[in-house]
Amino acid sequence: MTIRAVGLISGTSVDGLDAALIQLTGTGYDLTVTTLKTHTYPYPARLRERLLAVGEGESLSALEFGALHRDVGEVFGNAARDLIAGYRAEEIAVIGSHGQTVAHQPPTQQRGFSVQLGDGAVIQAVTGISTVSNFRARDLAWGGQGAPLVPLVDWVLFRHPEESRCIQNIGGIANLTYLPKGALLADVLAFDTGPGNMLLDRIVQLQGGGQTYDVGGLTACQGTIHPPLLAALLQDPYLRQSPPKSTGREAYGLTYLKDWLARFPLDTADLLATFGEFTCRSISDSYQTHLPSLPDTLWLCGGGVHNHYLWQRLQKLLPTVRVLSTQELGVDPDYKEAVAFAVLGYLRLVNLPGNLPAVTGARALVLGDLYTG
Repeated sequence: MTIRAVGLISGTSVDGLDAALIQLTGTGYDLTVTTLKTHTYPYPARLRERLLAVGEGESLSALEFGALHRDVGEVFGNAARDLIAGYRAEEIAVIGSHGQTVAHQPPTQQRGFSVQLGDGAVIQAVTGISTVSNFRARDLAWGGQGAPLVPLVDWVLFRHPEESRCIQNIGGIANLTYLPKGALLADVLAFDTGPGNMLLDRIVQLQGGGQTYDVGGLTACQGTIHPPLLAALLQDPYLRQSPPKSTGREAYGLTYLKDWLARFPLDTADLLATFGEFTCRSISDSYQTHLPSLPDTLWLCGGGVHNHYLWQRLQKLLPTVRVLSTQELGVDPDYKEAVAFAVLGYLRLVNLPGNLPAVTGARALVLGDLYTG
């Protein structure tokens, strides 16, 4: 069987909507995935401001929240429609839309919840294509973390008979998928390691000047790690928590950052070097603490793949592990997550589970709300 599917996602950094059109060949989980087309669609400035504000805890009325859910759905639907220009709607089997996360509460003493904006019904109405959204809710309802969901797709795309691999995504939040050599689905380990680019981007944005991130990590490369700040950051209890675990902007948002900046008024380069080291240490320490053994290769994806400072520090902290980009495996590191949600959309269409019990803590479940014409 061969079908086409679209994946849509905007990450924790709220820096734009990534879209991927893929072709899937095979059945079940035995799939060959080919990326046909990708594109990033920036949010309109005012919409991005609204999303950042609500993600940082700004209160909205029910009417305002409903309008925002609709508006994000319109943006996602229009992006999908633009991406598939030249194809008829009936040539695309499904759209898998992660949406825009604005709240994520893992389970504690009660069930967790997660809120992704971007109404799947609106996306389906705009495109005329069957759409799956709200992927995390069912896993959370059954006591899981609701995240990460991409590891099953990492296994489909990247498992290898002779090489143990970590697929390390560094988006706003960083997360890993560990694939031992010859991995079966039951062998996959995965969890959020902690902050990725989120704090680094916010440091740059707080300086003004219009830049939204440290291009190439060049400013961080000019800075010096501040040991007292780094030592304090590394006391974060999340880093010592055992998987399954997940985190988000609620833990590492603007309030968290401003508290540290008030206590440590350093210049921008030193802040970026120190918080960048925090990201890298949270990753490398997770490998040492929570994995059965270090991987042969760390395959980077997400926006952090372009940050030379993060890349260099990870290689220094994990000297026996090769650090490479998923580009060398044929998967664009900027669009790997969008590709994954296209695959997850397909899995929902054929009623196959999209989560991994060892990763999220919930039983195997068919994920997502399906909207058809």
